[in-house]
Amino acid sequence: MARNVLAAGHELFVFARRAEVLDPFRTAGATVCDTCAEVARSSEVLITIVTADKQVEQVVLGSGGVVDGAEPGSLLIEMSTISPRTARNVASRLAERGISMLDAPVSGGPSGARDGALTIMIGGDADDVERARDILHALGEKIVHVGPPGAGQTTKLVNQLMAGGVMTLIGEAMAIAKSAGLDLDRMADVVMASSGNSKMFAARHQFVVDGRYDAGFKTSLMRKDVALAIELAGQLGVTTPVASAALQQYDVAIGSGHADQDFSVVAADEQSSRPQRVT
Repeated sequence: MARNVLAAGHELFVFARRAEVLDPFRTAGATVCDTCAEVARSSEVLITIVTADKQVEQVVLGSGGVVDGAEPGSLLIEMSTISPRTARNVASRLAERGISMLDAPVSGGPSGARDGALTIMIGGDADDVERARDILHALGEKIVHVGPPGAGQTTKLVNQLMAGGVMTLIGEAMAIAKSAGLDLDRMADVVMASSGNSKMFAARHQFVVDGRYDAGFKTSLMRKDVALAIELAGQLGVTTPVASAALQQYDVAIGSGHADQDFSVVAADEQSSRPQRVT
């Protein structure tokens, strides 16, 4: 994503915790900074994308964070996947300093990030969305302003709940097919032309057929997102029995040592065949 911002002609200031990550950007003409605050002091528009709520709070509001360097009038595009409540709280804290924020999580995986083809769902003020549009177009193909602060995160969690839940069902279905002696490639060919098909099945079934789960989107991250969606549902008074069962499947996969593999590992035979705890 940072390479695409630089390739689009924007002046780029970068910070990361691991120095080796930064060397290619220095070579490409970016300015490497020692802290998030230094990036903020040098930039009109900032982008953060980290793992979870605590990390967002640290890099934005913590010592040496964005808030220590950003000038009034600057704009933060926060692209992590976090809880809507945290997104709104961070936006409110920044607003006290005259700093605007968009919560703008993404979908599309490593290939979408590499190709500048991400889907970006945005919560925040419409004027700030327009101000950021040139940079957003360097990162994604589908850019949708979905509502006020927090709406971007809510939309992302709705998406993740469906994606993560469907993947567990794909695993159960393919375990039935394999146990019944079906040719999995032929079965998949039929499904992809039938009502059971989905983007998730088309993108991930081959991982299960081949038994290869090289990291695309880590199981630990999908577990985090499904848990955030269930937490949000609870805050809204919505019951989620199916999602709760899916979360247990991800817990089993992580407990079996698959946290860093692609989340489709939840469909692996060793997961599908385990006795499951369903409440």
